[in-house]
Amino acid sequence: MAVSKHWVVTGANRGIGLEMVKQLLHSDEQVTALARNTPAAKSLQALLLEYPARLRVLEADVTKELDLDRAVKVLNGEKVDVLINNAGVYSKGDSDFQSMDLKTVEQTFLVNSLGPMKVTKAFLPLLTKSPQPVVANITSRMGSIADNTSGGSMAYRMSKAALNMFTKGLSHDFEQAIVLSLHPGWVKTDMGGSGAQTETAESARGLLEVIRDATPKVSGQFFNFKGESLPW
Repeated sequence: MAVSKHWVVTGANRGIGLEMVKQLLHSDEQVTALARNTPAAKSLQALLLEYPARLRVLEADVTKELDLDRAVKVLNGEKVDVLINNAGVYSKGDSDFQSMDLKTVEQTFLVNSLGPMKVTKAFLPLLTKSPQPVVANITSRMGSIADNTSGGSMAYRMSKAALNMFTKGLSHDFEQAIVLSLHPGWVKTDMGGSGAQTETAESARGLLEVIRDATPKVSGQFFNFKGESLPW
């Protein structure tokens, strides 16, 4: 039987993040779930009642270092085996470049690009305690420069391209870890919309499988939830 690992998931209050937390708990893993507003995260609170011994729910905004430092202190030196940087935003005002508010771009970068960097830096001392830690950055195919054939969504595309560069750079700077950029697919979430092609459970299951199967050989690479390699 596989040894239970300690997973930290950001943006765990809804969508893919919440579904990954559910599936990890069903697999007997230890999970620390981070959310911006824990009292409002009703589904997480329900899971906490169901799995009090294996789930920890902590309030933290990924853009605020003080929040993250507080969360790390709560863990009291406990090792982290897998960090999933899932928190992200897509702003409605991102569709048209000419009318775009540049403050939207700044906020998108703050959450999608700097957020994962801040989280990873805060949890680094706990990740180094694991024999082979994994940092999984939930990105998007829209962050692929090679795959951009339509333009639009400038802030989101740029922020995810920056996140992909963070993945690549961290794979060299933190050689002990397996670092991945993962595209969840076009998922039926608040962000993806009802017209999306992939169910949340299917995406989460695939992402977790890619993370579990990852070896040092694939560190610094970009995959979708099916384990298929994607172009930068």
